[in-house]
Amino acid sequence: MLSLERTPPVIVSRPVPKAELLAAGDYGRDTLTEKAIAFLRTRRDRSFFLHFAHYFVHDPIHTRAAWLVEKYRARFPAGTDPRRLEYAAMVETLDHYVGQLLRALDETGLAANTLVVFTSDNGGHPEFSTNSPLRGSKWNLYEGGLRVPWIVRWPGRVRAGATSDARVVGTDLLPTLAAATNTALPRGVALDGRNILPLWLGEAAAKSEAERPLVWHFPYYHPETGFAAARAAIGVDDFAVSRTYPQSAIRMGDWKLLHFYEDKRDELYRLSADASEQNNLAAKEPAKARELRARLDAELHSVNARLPSVPQTQ
Repeated sequence: MLSLERTPPVIVSRPVPKAELLAAGDYGRDTLTEKAIAFLRTRRDRSFFLHFAHYFVHDPIHTRAAWLVEKYRARFPAGTDPRRLEYAAMVETLDHYVGQLLRALDETGLAANTLVVFTSDNGGHPEFSTNSPLRGSKWNLYEGGLRVPWIVRWPGRVRAGATSDARVVGTDLLPTLAAATNTALPRGVALDGRNILPLWLGEAAAKSEAERPLVWHFPYYHPETGFAAARAAIGVDDFAVSRTYPQSAIRMGDWKLLHFYEDKRDELYRLSADASEQNNLAAKEPAKARELRARLDAELHSVNARLPSVPQTQ
């Protein structure tokens, strides 16, 4: 008989030897940042693309900047998990390194003609951060797991301080960057994303953009290496229980539906009134739930998406 019970993983901070700790005010040197800056200095007269995927912030959670940990210890409530303090220190350290990169663009004269995009791949890790008031976290499809920073800097083209509430997704980056650089996309290749350059340049979102379906698909347990055994809760305590079970989600306009494959359960939310996803409207709005579920199934079928199967017991 197959047991599906499992203890959630515990990620432990690695103690930093005292001799390696940094002096107050020192963020330390970072090889990745230094190499990125060195690359920029070779591109003063040449076009370039730089993908700067930093280690910060990711587990294992540890930092040599003990002075930063103490800074956040004074700001957080007494008894805060030390890993959260280190996580906060790592976030500030990332901010410092990104600042170094932007300063290098200014110093080389590249800033005026360089498009910078700052984003992330998922919401915060539940053990180290909170996504309040959003529900959920990394590893699930509630808003706390899906919403990420999306900051664009392009002097003279993107107005500083401008904001937009348009719905966009990471796959929009490829066609948008191609449009921004007048680069032709390969013919005959289907793309998931759309060109949102007009949004960056301050134009209002087209009605078709507001109504397009956004789909997320997570057809397995986490971690995948433990597939059938990894059924226990991961990503809990974000104001509502979020479990890493096989699930899919679709958003169309103001409405969002999540489908959970284990118990064939649907959850329906109207995000303008319930961004925290606390009021499941599936029972009150059955027609809307059926509409979104049918569209979700059609979208997954159109790309031959892998669907989870129920494990068989002997």
